Amino acid sequence: MTITMTVRALAALATTLLLASCGGGGGGDSSSVVSMSASNARFGNTTVITVNGKSLLSSPITVTIEGPCDNLARAGTGSEDTQQFTCSMNGIGSLRAQALQDGGGVLGTLSFDVPTPQVSITTGQGSFVLELDPVAAPITVKNFLAYVNASFYRNVIFHRVIAGLVIQSGAYNAGPTLKPATFPAIKLESANGLKNLRGTITAARGDAADSATAGFWINLADNPQFDRVDDSNPGYAVFGRVISGIDKVDAIGAVPIRPDLLTGLGAVPVTDVIITAISQQR
Repeated sequence: MTITMTVRALAALATTLLLASCGGGGGGDSSSVVSMSASNARFGNTTVITVNGKSLLSSPITVTIEGPCDNLARAGTGSEDTQQFTCSMNGIGSLRAQALQDGGGVLGTLSFDVPTPQVSITTGQGSFVLELDPVAAPITVKNFLAYVNASFYRNVIFHRVIAGLVIQSGAYNAGPTLKPATFPAIKLESANGLKNLRGTITAARGDAADSATAGFWINLADNPQFDRVDDSNPGYAVFGRVISGIDKVDAIGAVPIRPDLLTGLGAVPVTDVIITAISQQR
């Protein structure tokens, strides 16, 4: 996603007044901003703020951001005409970036929105779309998107299919053969108010509460037995829901299954259900 703005008249006037106070605009040494844009403004991604103008090196500028974009840094040296800054997007909603000249004067302002993240998944049964909830489950959503954007899930199978209960993926390639996780386990976020209702996506984990990695399942029915009760029975963290293509999810839930003696898995589809495509849509 790229958001672009033309510098507001007020910012242009402020620049003109500054130049006048320095003896006019003929010296060419003061920076000015023509436009600003934000690209890849998506939760869990590195967002790039681009500033276009004049004398951006000889009269250096800085950028500030109001909103949940952390680790703001200049990207390389840039040029007199273009400077870029990056930050890690850790929230959603409205943000504002400002380009400032050395000394603090505002040269340009860019307002942009970061949407609720969505992920599209395609298998032989068709495609469905998940909407994730980074407000209720920021750690879990960021972890899932890290695996999505690293292409970890491509060619991974749904290895556990129980009709009327869940379809589970994220741990095995075809065979089935185990696919080890590539990122550290995360903190359990089951106390977030979200319930294991039909169509929700939940982070799978081991016996330890803080052991979730790449595994996930989608609930085919309301499954309150997976919800948090208390610290001794912490349940499983829901972090999103299916917003389109639930019939494709149900189709996966209806495939014939078999036990796999080599892995000990008890509900593997007879014909592999493979994730052939997966991507963050926004």
